[in-house]
Amino acid sequence: MAAAPDPMMKTQRPLRVASLDGCADQYVLGLVPRAQIVAVSDRAGLPDSYFRERAASLRRTQPRLETILALDPDVVVRTWGGDLDLIKALEKHHIRIVNINDITSYDQAKPELFRVAAELGQPAGAGIEAHRFDLAMAGIKPVGAGRTVLYYTPGGYSAGPDTMIGDMLQRLGFKLETQTKGFYYLSPEVLLSLKPDVFALGFYDDHYAMRRVPGRNPLVRKKIAESPNFTLPRQAISCSGWFTAYDLKELSQSPLTGSGGEQVVP
Repeated sequence: MAAAPDPMMKTQRPLRVASLDGCADQYVLGLVPRAQIVAVSDRAGLPDSYFRERAASLRRTQPRLETILALDPDVVVRTWGGDLDLIKALEKHHIRIVNINDITSYDQAKPELFRVAAELGQPAGAGIEAHRFDLAMAGIKPVGAGRTVLYYTPGGYSAGPDTMIGDMLQRLGFKLETQTKGFYYLSPEVLLSLKPDVFALGFYDDHYAMRRVPGRNPLVRKKIAESPNFTLPRQAISCSGWFTAYDLKELSQSPLTGSGGEQVVP
């Protein structure tokens, strides 16, 4: 005689996953099989999304309780998306939250990749991406050749050695012009007093970001235009993660050119 079914046992199904913001999207799109992704954020298809091509035809969502509950996810992945009230409400509905940690160097990239993959039940996917990551890191060429570099955004911000962007530039073989930690503001006056060999520009290809910002100061623009400069890929600096190494490798293996097409590093 067959045993009676255990009423405490839940029906097993593949984990259903949703992500709430652009950085969480990268982990979900990079690790989770398409059939298990019930939704990604409304930023998943933007130019600053590394895996944007994988987001095609996937449902997009915003961090609203009713919308997410209607998707019936088992897990919600987030970096900065959704406020505390939303997170508490989702947990009350027995939806598990996977919070992605902000990483500040490539030494932290693989541990975070494996941690998030384990939470999502995707260790095999993590192994594949970790191998790609190792190959990319090994292929980064020190094109900076010891030159000093200053990272600068249209909003007037730079990045220190304890940030992912600082680590990127140092992996490219540059020395940072300043050792100020974190992300910090550089007034036009301070910027004009600095003398880096090269400017590494962030989001200067974003016309919306360039409206009414310190980076439009004519003296600042003149100084940058007259100096060797190159633009970092938007998708490599919008979110921190293992996947940014893929762009960094490509950047280092192509001639670094400025906005006028001149070669920055011989």
